[in-house]
Amino acid sequence: MVENKKIKISLKKAIIISCIIICIVIIAIYYVLQHSIFYTVSVKNYKDKDYYIIKRDYAGSYDLQFLSLSQYYHSNSDIRDTFEVKEVMSYEKYKSYCNEWGIETKYSNSTKNYIVFSYASYGDTHLEVRLAAVEYNNNNVDVYIWDEASGIGEDISAYILVIPTDKNIDSINIVPTYTNFEFENIKKYNRPDMPIEYTSIDKPVIYLYPTEDTEVSVKLLKDESITCSYPKYKDEWKVLAKSDGILKDLDTNRQLYSLYYESKNNIKFRVEKEGFVVKGEDTISFLEDKLAILGLTEREAEEFIIYWLPKLESNKYNYIRFAITDEINENMPLEINPSPDTIIRVIMTFKGLENPIDVQEQKLETPNRTGFVAVEWGGTEIN
Repeated sequence: MVENKKIKISLKKAIIISCIIICIVIIAIYYVLQHSIFYTVSVKNYKDKDYYIIKRDYAGSYDLQFLSLSQYYHSNSDIRDTFEVKEVMSYEKYKSYCNEWGIETKYSNSTKNYIVFSYASYGDTHLEVRLAAVEYNNNNVDVYIWDEASGIGEDISAYILVIPTDKNIDSINIVPTYTNFEFENIKKYNRPDMPIEYTSIDKPVIYLYPTEDTEVSVKLLKDESITCSYPKYKDEWKVLAKSDGILKDLDTNRQLYSLYYESKNNIKFRVEKEGFVVKGEDTISFLEDKLAILGLTEREAEEFIIYWLPKLESNKYNYIRFAITDEINENMPLEINPSPDTIIRVIMTFKGLENPIDVQEQKLETPNRTGFVAVEWGGTEIN
C-alpha cells in the first residue's frame, strides 16, 4: 500500500512537472515568434494601401549615421541629386561614397556588398530613424524604415543607412512603416501625423497678483479655439483680483485662485534644434530647477508639476522645450486690463522618447517680478 501511494504521488509530481515544462515551451515559442524579424512588422490594409506597424528595431547588423550637409548646401543647391542613393555597393564604392561626404567608414570587410540608403531633409533640424526589418526575396530586398523629420532651421539634416550583405541583390525596395499612433491617425485623418486642429494646449491657468484690490478684465483673443474653460468663458473674464492672488468672479461671486482654459493649437509645435532631453525619473528635479528660472513661485511650480508629472514620468525620456513668447502670443493672444507690469507665460512642449536625442540646451531667461504680475502656465504634447 505504501509503495502504491508513493507511485501515485510520483505520478502526480510528474504530471505537474510536465505541465510546467509544456507551459514554458509554449511561452518560449510565443516569445521567439514575437521577436523574429519576420514578425517585426505586421501588414495592415487600409483603402487598398499597405501600412506597417513597428514592433521592434531590426536585430541584424547595420550602421546608421546622422549628419548635417549644410556645408555642401551653400555651394550646391541640388545636393539631394548627388547625396541621396538607394544602391548595393561594392566595398570600394561604399568606401569612396563615405569619403566623398565625410561619413565615417564603419565596415572594413572587402568581400561583402553593402546596401546603402541615404536621405536628406531640407529645413529640418532633427531626424529620427528606425530600421524595423530587412527581408530578402530571391535577388530582391525589402528594407522597412520609419523616419520622422522635425524642427525648423536652415540646416540640412541627413542620414545614411548601411547594411552589409553576402547576397547578390538586383533591387532595393524601401518600405515605409508606421507606429501604432501613426496608423490610428491614418485611419482617422488619412495622414500619419495628427492635424494641428486636433492638438491642444492643456491646462493653461492664469494667476493675477495686483499690488492692491483691482477689477481686472482678461480676454483670450482666439476664443474660437477654446475647448474648455472655468469659469465659463464668454467674451471675457471679469474678476476682482486681490494682492494675495485670490480672485472673485464678478459674474458668479465665486472665489477662485486662477482662471482655467484649454484650447486647440493654432501653431504646430515640433521638436526643434534646442531644448532638453530628460529622463522620466528626473522630471521633478528638472522642473523644479527650470520653473524657478522661468519665474514661477514654488506654489505655481508645485501645481504645474502635480499636473504634468504623471505624463512625463511615464516616459523613459522626454524632449522638453519651453515655447518662446512670440509662439505663445501667436497661439493664444492674451489681453489683460489694466495691463500688468509683469507678464509671465510658460508653455511647455514635450515628446516622449524611447532613446535620448542630441539637442542644444535651451537658454532660459528669468523675468523680474515687479508691480502687478500676471502668470500663466500650460503645456502641449508634440505629436
